[in-house]
Amino acid sequence: MKDYSNYHNTNTGDKITHDALLLLNKSLDSYASYEVMINYEKPAKILMNQKWDADGEAVKIIGNIEDIERGNLIEHNGEYWLVVTKPEDNRIYRKAEARLCSTEFPVKYADQKVEIGKDDLGRPVYDIIEGEVKMLPCVPKMNDASTSIADTNNPINLLDNQVMITIPYTEAPSIKYNEKFKLFNDTYRIIRIDPSKSINKVGVLRITGERVESVGDD
Repeated sequence: MKDYSNYHNTNTGDKITHDALLLLNKSLDSYASYEVMINYEKPAKILMNQKWDADGEAVKIIGNIEDIERGNLIEHNGEYWLVVTKPEDNRIYRKAEARLCSTEFPVKYADQKVEIGKDDLGRPVYDIIEGEVKMLPCVPKMNDASTSIADTNNPINLLDNQVMITIPYTEAPSIKYNEKFKLFNDTYRIIRIDPSKSINKVGVLRITGERVESVGDD
């Protein structure tokens, strides 16, 4: 291998980084790459390869460091994929596993108190604007004897009346114990909230729900 330590005043490390970035960009500009949208707003190019031992709902992704983060939602061809593992980072690119979001989880955000005027005594009068309900793409897991979760070697056991959904880390009043949500025409009560796969509010949140009797509106 040539010694680039004196090559145009560029040290060996910089030369290796430059060449690696060049190869990455060529790969991302090739026919093997996919144009995607990250977190609804950022266009990017990534490499996506289906895991050979998966059910078609998991892929390995490679891209620029700023594009691959656990908890990112990647939109491609009308489908959403959630990055569920902590990315491997070699300072040139990142690679991680993403799983298909096959349904949506309803998240209701906080109500807003808005001043709408003054009363006869000059005191402020407020109105309450109901918080937005957003349908967040999620990865659901139903009971299948033992549920294997990416980014951990420990299986998670679910009962027949339970479901676990994985979403980007989110904080909202509707995400708390005993709150109810609907999924696949059933109503569930939140019995477990697991933020352990997030760091500084970046990553994924896993929510376990237990099916309740009522399937009508609360």
